[in-house]
Formats: sequence, C-alpha cells, structure tokens
Amino acid sequence: MFRSGTEVDCFAVVTRRHVVVVDTFGTPGEAAQMLALLQGDLAGRSLLVVNTHSHFDHAWGNALFAPGGPHPAPILASRLAGEVLRSQAARDKLARKQAEDARFAGVVLHPPTVTFDGSLTIDGGDLTLELRPAPGHSADQLVVWLPEPRLLLAADALEFPFPYAERDADLPVLLATMRGLRALDPAVILPCHGGGHDASLIERNLASFARLAAHPDTTFEEALADLGLADVPNADFYRELHGLNVRATRAAPR
Repeated sequence: MFRSGTEVDCFAVVTRRHVVVVDTFGTPGEAAQMLALLQGDLAGRSLLVVNTHSHFDHAWGNALFAPGGPHPAPILASRLAGEVLRSQAARDKLARKQAEDARFAGVVLHPPTVTFDGSLTIDGGDLTLELRPAPGHSADQLVVWLPEPRLLLAADALEFPFPYAERDADLPVLLATMRGLRALDPAVILPCHGGGHDASLIERNLASFARLAAHPDTTFEEALADLGLADVPNADFYRELHGLNVRATRAAPR
C-alpha cells in the first residue's frame, strides 16, 4: 500500500510473474515515488498497471506508464474509463485543477491502453487477480479481487467512514455493488480511502446508508457518532460527502 498524503492509497501486488500497480495517484511524480520502491521487485517480472476508475486521484499519474513514457507498461481499465479519460470533460477538469493547484501543472491525460467490458483475470503464477466491475461510486469502476488470500482491493466502492455515489441516481447501484462484494466473503479489504479493514467494513458502509434511509435528516456529526467516531481526517471532505449521500438518499425511489 502506498499513500499520497491523506488523499488516496494506491497498491502494488507482487506475484511470481508480474508486478501489478493498482492506480497511479494524481500526478506522474507521485506514481514515480511508488515505482521507485518497487524496483527490487521488478527483476524477472513484467509490469502491469490497473486503473480502478478514471477519477483524478486514481489515473492522472498514467503518463509514467504510457507508451513513450519513462516506464511503459500495459494500463488496464474498463472501456468506459478509457472513454472518460479521452473526453472533453476530463480535459476541462484537468484545466481547472491546473489553474487551482500547481501540483497538476505537469499532468498530461493518458487513457488506459487495454480496455475491456465485464471482468478480466490476471494469472500471476501464484496469485490470481480478478478485475471485476463495481459501479456506483462511478460507472467505470473496477475492484481487484485476489481469491487465494481473500483480499479485496476495493477502490472507492467501499470507504471509511463511508463511500458515495458520483450521481444521485447511482446510489442503488452502489448499494448493489456493496452487497455483491459482501458475497465474496473477503478476509481483508483495502479501500483507496480509509485504511485497511476486515469484512465488517461492508456492513458498516451498508448500515450508514440504511440509517440515512430511515433518518434522512441525520447530521454529519450524528453519522460519525453512529460509527463510534468523534472526528475523522479530512472532516470537511467527508462532511461534503455526507451531504451528497443525504441528497441521494432522499432522491432514491421508495
């Protein structure tokens, strides 16, 4: 697990055949710091990259691995993620970010080089990585399931203290995804936000939305208290997400 400040966690899975980098942070520089720590593992192994989805903190470091880049490697993602990263909307968002924050000045959008619909399996020789669709947070999202150790790299489908749906209408999709992940019976869950957890994270996330459905006027402080928390890192960010979840819950069909 590799962390960029308090923004996001990205991951690498070292198998007999491959080093699989899961997400590339928000800039190529951050991705390069992660890759530097993996140099000893690359000997005799091929490098593969996975974008779990197209959001900036997961895929804007792709230039490091793009064709012609410093460390070219196949970049795998859903077909939709590729479409999003090629879109005018993505270019507009990058321009806004660059105007707001010099950190993004050198970012150039690079879409994935291998895209697919549905699922895709990587045979690592000793470990299997199943790239599974997990929409809801975003329509293009994948999670990575390693069945042998029952390890779930959950992207933003699960989160602590709670995830959110990008669009109000996608909240039922997110809830269905979480229930599907529960059926995998993971032993360890590593989301991209909120640190490592066991399978109880799924139940806590589902319970948060169930409480909102029953009590849509729940405040952010009350939502944290329900989780046994007085505060969380990035509290302002999660306060905003709580507001999005309240709005999506109220909009959901009864």
